[in-house]
Amino acid sequence: MDKKQVMRRAVFLDRDGVIIRKAPENQYITAWEQVEFLPGVGEALRELQQSGFLLIVVTNQSAVSRNELDVDVLELIHKKMVEHLARKDVSIDAIYYCPHDRSGTCGCRKPHPGMLTRAAEEHGINLQESWIVGDAPSDIEAGHAAGCRAIWLRPSDFNGQSPPPAEFSTTSMREAAGWILGAEVSLNRGPATTTL
Repeated sequence: MDKKQVMRRAVFLDRDGVIIRKAPENQYITAWEQVEFLPGVGEALRELQQSGFLLIVVTNQSAVSRNELDVDVLELIHKKMVEHLARKDVSIDAIYYCPHDRSGTCGCRKPHPGMLTRAAEEHGINLQESWIVGDAPSDIEAGHAAGCRAIWLRPSDFNGQSPPPAEFSTTSMREAAGWILGAEVSLNRGPATTTL
């Protein structure tokens, strides 16, 4: 990357539980027909994009290594997801997925930060000025390991166990986007003054 190039900001997005509804416990999204977009996602992502953030999906997809999901099918689901969001004037800048399961030794499966650091290298992203939005502790850990700020999208079945140490938590992607944009305004406002 050219050192003179201006570093960009990104919002990293987990897929299941953030953009689309998560499959039931111990099940996977294995066909486009199973995809259900969560409320307010299109509007929230459009607001973030209009404010200059790249939108990058980072998702663990261990169903591939378990032979429950073919890579071609996964990539078709992602292609259709991108097309659906494009109809809402949202452009996904990149999708990274880890096909490995928990027993692997890869550095890309969240909570490892590999997908985020690779995206930063390939897209000229300043991780310290970027965010991750995820519904699992592993998303928050990956974001913090990469140097990002994190928002935890609380799952509907959250039963009060210890929440991950995110900067903010909510149940709504619209509210998450509002928090990110509000935080950016605060950071860029500069010192306060009093008019006398």
